Amino acid sequence: MLSFRYAALLGLGYAAAATQTVLRAEEDPTDEFRVVQSSVSPEYSVRIREQNDSICNAGSVQYTGWLDVGPKHLFFWYFESQNDPVNDPLTLWMTGGPGGSSMLGLFEELGPCLINEYGNGTVYNPYGWTRNSSMLFVDQPVDVGFSYIDEGYDIPGDSHVAAVDMHRFLQLFVSEVFPEKLGVPFHISGESYGGHYVPYLGAQIIEHNKLYPNEPQVNLKSCLVGNGAMSPKDKIFGYWETLCTTNPGVAQPVFNETRCDIMAENLPRCMELADVCAQNPDPAICHAAGVVCYDGIISFYDDESSFPGGRNRFDITIPCAYDDLCYIQGALIQKYLNSPAVWEALSPPKEITEYKVVSNAVSDAFDLTSDTMTPSTPYVQYLLANQIHYLAYQGNLDLACNTAGNIRWSNSLAWKGQAEFSSKQLTPWTSVVNGKSEVVGSTKEVNVRVGGSDKIPSRFAMVTVNGAGHMVPQDRPDVALDLMVRWINGASFN
Repeated sequence: MLSFRYAALLGLGYAAAATQTVLRAEEDPTDEFRVVQSSVSPEYSVRIREQNDSICNAGSVQYTGWLDVGPKHLFFWYFESQNDPVNDPLTLWMTGGPGGSSMLGLFEELGPCLINEYGNGTVYNPYGWTRNSSMLFVDQPVDVGFSYIDEGYDIPGDSHVAAVDMHRFLQLFVSEVFPEKLGVPFHISGESYGGHYVPYLGAQIIEHNKLYPNEPQVNLKSCLVGNGAMSPKDKIFGYWETLCTTNPGVAQPVFNETRCDIMAENLPRCMELADVCAQNPDPAICHAAGVVCYDGIISFYDDESSFPGGRNRFDITIPCAYDDLCYIQGALIQKYLNSPAVWEALSPPKEITEYKVVSNAVSDAFDLTSDTMTPSTPYVQYLLANQIHYLAYQGNLDLACNTAGNIRWSNSLAWKGQAEFSSKQLTPWTSVVNGKSEVVGSTKEVNVRVGGSDKIPSRFAMVTVNGAGHMVPQDRPDVALDLMVRWINGASFN
């Protein structure tokens, strides 16, 4: 089930910019590691060093390093905001998978620099999300990317364990590494399997803040997830609409009537077993449900993908160009981050022998649990019940985590705002593209008070983007930046 394993994994594309930096081996990092020891727990510490623009043409101050929590070591790359680094919010980015490195999001989509077409340097990204927010990219769970775990310890296999580790990291990061960030608004963003990572981490933060008010509090305000895997059941249900209608914004359906008829006949059994898995999340039950859903629905498309010239799960309008990720830029990023000059600048410890964009070990560990077939819905409900805003944004050409499925999920999300939200129709929203305002997608949202009149309203929004696939910041970078800035500033999409 290799294809299904990566069905929610971040794909890659390429965006060019004018200013380019080609990394040369003689360029030295700007500083040695500084070690920050936690005052709360002696086993928590951070190794951090400042970087110059030689390895990422960022236009703002940047740092790299590792959080050490016992046997676990999480790699991060942090960029200060290019606008107002003191007062602008802090936003975390987590790539999906499970097993995808967040360096993909950094160097391919929304970081201040992007990989160049040769894989030997970076170009400045004028639509990077550091334009209006400080950004923190973390390779997680451990064993992903530059993160690692000591020999003899188990690799995390579910989103809860990953969330606990990330929360420990964030507590130390905002309280002792960068204490000036302790009071600024904090947002969690992610993509694909980030639809699990983000709400799990958000709920972990809120619960810990309540239980331990005297510990450092992470000032979480909102979550924003692009083409998220919140509900496997709804995602799979959306395959039919995505492939058998023109609703994604295509001239003709991808599949013919025969294939669509077979998928429609197989859907009820898949939905039934997905419900059984959600109600009884035993790994054996959920694995069986995954097999039935894959064989009866997903396989018709995914078995014809993941090779050059094959179908593309991340954009149904273009063919797959390179391996399982479909885009060659993943290989370019991996090549770049393994170059001698980057290793000299980052100075990875001896335990790391190679950087990889995908950790098969993490993917395999998650496959042994029920995590990938169970929804993160209860955690989204918990966030909304505690005044944490939630945005689901969608590139309409994606199949892996499709718009049809996530609209279905958002309408069925049981919370106080469900009745109002599900009664609304999606309406057009506009953004400035090439100097002119144009319709770029559709949206609907609600602002509902939960838990009493003294509470701030919880905001829940669905925003779609036309002409974009799984990776909205790659396909429509200007629209994605507008979307992100509006959200963290509380501005409307209408």
